[in-house]
Parts: sequence; structure tokens; C-alpha cells
Amino acid sequence: MDGDTRGLGARVTDGMGRPPRRLFALGLGAAAVAVLVDHGLRIDVPPPPPPVPTRRPAPDEALLLRAVGALDRVVEAETSVLAGGKETALVQRLRTVSQDQLRVLRGRLTNAGVPTSVIDAAVAAGPSPSTHASTGTPAPTGSGSTSSPDAPVRTPLALAAVLDSLGPADWATLTTAVASTRELLAAAWSQQLAAAVLLGRDVATASPSSARPAIVARTQPLVYAFEVVAAQSAGEQRRAAERTLAALVRLEVAVSGSSSTTPAGWALPYPVTTPDAARRLAAQTLSSAVEAGTELAGSGPDAATLEDVARWSAHLQALAVDWHVPLTAFPGAKR
Repeated sequence: MDGDTRGLGARVTDGMGRPPRRLFALGLGAAAVAVLVDHGLRIDVPPPPPPVPTRRPAPDEALLLRAVGALDRVVEAETSVLAGGKETALVQRLRTVSQDQLRVLRGRLTNAGVPTSVIDAAVAAGPSPSTHASTGTPAPTGSGSTSSPDAPVRTPLALAAVLDSLGPADWATLTTAVASTRELLAAAWSQQLAAAVLLGRDVATASPSSARPAIVARTQPLVYAFEVVAAQSAGEQRRAAERTLAALVRLEVAVSGSSSTTPAGWALPYPVTTPDAARRLAAQTLSSAVEAGTELAGSGPDAATLEDVARWSAHLQALAVDWHVPLTAFPGAKR
């Protein structure tokens, strides 16, 4: 009965009045666990995985992705026209330039850490629509594409319309870019407008901008230079010079409202008294004017200035082709 009367509440000892060692060890273990839990350590579950770092967008990433998507469609359109066998040599050259633009812009994105999967997804999605400057019909944002992405482009004139499909939103968006991106895309777009001119499209000059006085000042010496080129040439070269001169006079009228006489204080860079010197003068003056696009746009251009300079430059690029000055992917821009 004495053992029963102590019951469950009796203290357990080892016969010498001390708790058993096994219970003492368990007590220490429980105390240690309590301390660890109190300090925030969970020992019953594995620690959570570290958070996945968030990728910071590259400078002008969204704008460049749209441009790449639109350029991809330009290449598709050029390939479609080539399949029809029309204007093969010219369109082949245009496609080579477009592919160069595409390669450089993709490289700019990947060098900035944009995954190729993101670039490919933007190409697959296609550019978002904007409003065409002159017709009000949907046209894609970026460096030109068809208003209906599913409609195949079969003719050079249809391709020219694709290349001349930039709208006000495109130029406005371009003003938000950093200087290097702005120069690169403005140059690429001016080249695409030049391609449209070469394919027979009547690419209009833009409305006057703050750059217009500088544009006029650059155009007038070209008119005078080609008066000299025509005078010092013979045969087919003279006829080519007269065609270029007539086109330059029309461009001068378009940008200034009137034709002019020889600019005061402007002189030939060297004596021109032979057909060879005349041909050299033609190529050098046109090439120099094309390269001046970035300079004319200035360091902080608005949308009107960017478009004004690009459309003026496009006409000169198209004229320069007749004088063996090839189209380049980014005329006047520093890569």
C-alpha cells in the first residue's frame, strides 16, 4: 500500500535521492532545443531556398525589343519579294543591310544582359500597333512593318510601304531613349526610308523643325557641287550628274521653299577640272552630308527634329547610291 499511496505524482529517484541520468540528459536536450527555437532556428524542416534575383531591365530594352521585332518582319518582307524574283539585286542588298541592323540590335540587347529567350519572345509576339503619320491606318511601332502582319509582301512597292510606315509615336518614343540608342535607331530608320525611295516610293520630307536651317545650309552646297560635277563630266556621267542635280534642286525647294544661287563663302574642297575629279567630288559631298545626320539632329532633339533629319538624309542616301556610295546599316551613327 505504501508504494501505491505514492502514486503517479511521486518523484522518481535512483535510490540515492537523485534523478536518473537518462532523464537528466533528456532535460538538457529539451532545454537546448528550447534555446535554439527561441533564437529562430527551425530544426524540424529544411531552410527555405534563397529568393530568385530579379533581372533589372537593360537601358531602352522595351524600345529595342520592339525595333528588333519590327526589323525581323522587314527581313521577312524582303525575303518574300526576293522569292518573287523582282528587283532582285536591290532587294538583296537591302536585306543584307537589314540583317546587319538586326544583328547589331540583338547584340546590343544580349550584351546588356537581356536573355535570348526574351528577345525571341518579342520577335514572336510582333510589334505593337501605332498610327501611321499620313494615312491614319494601323502601322507597327519600330523600324517599319506591315499593317497586317499576316499579309505577305510580294512587290517592291509593297515593301517600300513597309519601310515607310513610321508614325508620330515612333519618333516621339525615340526621344525618350539614351543618346546612343537614339542615334542608332534614328540612323537605321533613315536608311529604311532611303530604301523606300530606291524602291520607287515618294517619301515626303517632314514638317519643318528646329533643325531646318541647318538642313538648308547643308543642301545648298550640294546643289552648287553638282552644278560643277555636271559641268566637268561627259557622256553618261554628265547625264547622271544632271539627274542628281535636278533631284537636289527639288529637295532644296522642299526644305527651304525656294531654290538658291551659289551659297556665299562656300568653295570647292579641291580643284575640279576633270571627270575623275568630278566623280570624286560627287561621292565625297554626298557621303559627308549623309554622315552629318547626327550632328544636325543635335544632342537633345525632339520628335520633329529626328524625323526631319532622317527624311532629308534618306533622300541623300538614295542619291548617293548612283555615285557608288553604298547604303550602310547605321549612317552617321557611332556604334
